[in-house]
Amino acid sequence: MLDSWLTLWHWTHLFESLLVNGKICHAFTFQKERLDLWIEHENETYQLAWQPFQNQFSFYMPANTSLPRKKVNLFAREFAHPITIINISQHNHFPIVRFELDEGQEFLFDFRHPHGNVYFRKNGLLSNQFLKSVVWRPIEECWLNSMELKMAVLSNELSPHPQSLKLHLVEPRLFDNPDWLLNSPSRRLPEIASPGEPKHTKVEGHAGADDNSNIAEIVRSILHLSRQHKPVTSQDSVEKRAHTVLKRWQRKAEKQKAELADNDWQTIQHQADGLAIAIASRLRPEKPETLTLRAEFSPTGAEMVVPLNPQFSLQQNLERLYQSVRKTKLRTSDHAARLAQTETDIGKLEDLIEAGVEDLLRKFLEEQGERFSQEAGVAAVHLPYRTFTSPSGLAILVGRNARDNDTLSFKISNKQDWWFHARGVTGSHVILQTGKLEPQHRDLMMAAQLAARFSDAKHSGVVAVSYCQRKYISKPRGSAPGAVRVLREEVLTVEPYRLEGD
Repeated sequence: MLDSWLTLWHWTHLFESLLVNGKICHAFTFQKERLDLWIEHENETYQLAWQPFQNQFSFYMPANTSLPRKKVNLFAREFAHPITIINISQHNHFPIVRFELDEGQEFLFDFRHPHGNVYFRKNGLLSNQFLKSVVWRPIEECWLNSMELKMAVLSNELSPHPQSLKLHLVEPRLFDNPDWLLNSPSRRLPEIASPGEPKHTKVEGHAGADDNSNIAEIVRSILHLSRQHKPVTSQDSVEKRAHTVLKRWQRKAEKQKAELADNDWQTIQHQADGLAIAIASRLRPEKPETLTLRAEFSPTGAEMVVPLNPQFSLQQNLERLYQSVRKTKLRTSDHAARLAQTETDIGKLEDLIEAGVEDLLRKFLEEQGERFSQEAGVAAVHLPYRTFTSPSGLAILVGRNARDNDTLSFKISNKQDWWFHARGVTGSHVILQTGKLEPQHRDLMMAAQLAARFSDAKHSGVVAVSYCQRKYISKPRGSAPGAVRVLREEVLTVEPYRLEGD
């Protein structure tokens, strides 16, 4: 089936357009059996996901590019520093996509049903793999890039895949514009999957080997890319974005209300008080897991049941209950503050949408973290940091503003990384990405100099910079964007870093 090879070519072509010369900065998982790569290229951020689904394997780019707060970093030894993608190719016989990296390293995305996996090789030897239970099946080393694959398809030199691949569109309207394929690839790409019942809309097609059409025309005919894209005015785009944000905030508010309702600290308080009365009255539980209090002993005046952990004594259970009360109260206060802020933002946004003043609406959305390009109000990708490279080749990330500082320090950085900030003045958070490596003094000095440069003390001759590992900072509840609590710090005295033009 020729459409299998065309699907592969389509993906290789898009990956080469988007990702070659980009840097893989993170490999992580936050869902069962899903691998995500965080890739940066030319001030753009891409998130690539590989995931088994029933009897197929999905390969896609999520619509929302963000690092989840709770994630497990993978390939930590291999990703001590960002790795550059130097080429992307595919096997000429099996459904395997290869990302060639610098230093002789490579990622292999294997779609061979039913034992697909993601492998990491160095100098041709298997170094690591994502799913530990799946064994690598050796292959002949014969790879094609997108141009070689294109010529092989047109000359009918390729045999059919042992497993035909189907193309599943995440969102078909992204392909309304036929120029999308060659000129403006979207970050939200189609899925490539092994055989199985498709989850998304399926578009299939065939092309004869003797067809003289350009390969792009063949792919366009398969995907039915014939409709013209309707231009969107700036006003329509900003207003549409506002309605999208409003719906997102409304869903967020509903979730926060549910979380607030779940934090029932008063019930836990009654259980703790009841257990305290039982201990003082020398009552004993009838069962190891529960203690039933009659109405005369209950703080509520009605019979109640106190859950117990049989591994602990009654006094230890009491201490754990009171500790749970304190934590639940703090969570309740935090959730209430967040909900109040969300409802305030929703009210402001609804008023601005009703007023219909584009400049005010756009300004408000930008203040809330939305980013727009200069043309037609279309959203642009926003990186929350600037990137520099230390003398040892480690990545140094510098936050752009207060909100971005929070994102950088608490969502992007690893707890083993090093955090820097100019002492006593407003400035950017700076992260030296080391992973488990011990940073050299010259790396620490450069990161400190950047922290001094991107602070209000940048015109000073000498600046004191606090630094510590990321695990020694925390975010105080209810604090302003960018505010942190430093639990342990050291200080470097440096001159601010000098950029070109300073």
